[in-house]
Amino acid sequence: MPYIDLLTHILPGTDDGPATMDQSVRMAQVSAADGAATLVSTPHHGDVQLNSSLDTVRQLLADLNSRLRREAADGAPLVRVVPGMENRITPALPDMIEAGDQLTLNGSRFVLLSTPFATLPDFVGDVLARLRMKRLIPVLARPERNAVLRRDLGRMRAMIEEGTLFVVTAGSITGQFGKDSQRAALRMVQQHLAHAVVSDMHSLDGSRPPGLRRAFRWVERATDEATAIRLLEEQPRMILQGHSPESEPDFDDSESSGRRWWRIPAPGILRGRKSQGRP
Repeated sequence: MPYIDLLTHILPGTDDGPATMDQSVRMAQVSAADGAATLVSTPHHGDVQLNSSLDTVRQLLADLNSRLRREAADGAPLVRVVPGMENRITPALPDMIEAGDQLTLNGSRFVLLSTPFATLPDFVGDVLARLRMKRLIPVLARPERNAVLRRDLGRMRAMIEEGTLFVVTAGSITGQFGKDSQRAALRMVQQHLAHAVVSDMHSLDGSRPPGLRRAFRWVERATDEATAIRLLEEQPRMILQGHSPESEPDFDDSESSGRRWWRIPAPGILRGRKSQGRP
């Protein structure tokens, strides 16, 4: 099955992603060639609020899909881009969503949230609980880059038990953001604390480019093919369809027991290894 990418900054001129529609089209085409079938456009809500509008976002999304259909070469893979938004966790967020000031993932009950890097503010638990009371499911992005969560996987387990989902980025898994983030991302994947892997693409190059295939191979190497398929294909598809993935955390904290239970494979090994049954 093709990949589903739940976090992309692909719309032109809406945030720190591409500046032009031509760049957006190229990013989508690169993603399609890499194996993606669906991308979720998730501009930063704060940037949209300051510089644009939801109507503009919807129009840009329609224009992008129209261009992609028009420019698709014969036999070339066609990728579909669906609506979403990346939201900061603030006390006002649940009311803003209820007022229609936000976009959920493909119009579902799943709300994508940006995890802070340095800490988790005291009000986070209350905000997540209020979202759940409104029958919304919080999806926190980049937990592997949060200083609190990557040191305390028990905190993530507790949040998952309460109904929160987590998505880790491809760049962290492949080492683009340093060894600490990479180790944390692989631990989260191995302990079933991640519900999807996302590209978080912002541009054609740099540390956040399009593409998930390389991350698929890293996940497969660190776990197995079934886990890679689940995180990059099956569970993202379930989320877009409005179904909550049944991910059960592994409560065996092997790190605290002193055993070496994760291993970062050498890039040369991954480049030379072919996935079983995968492109």
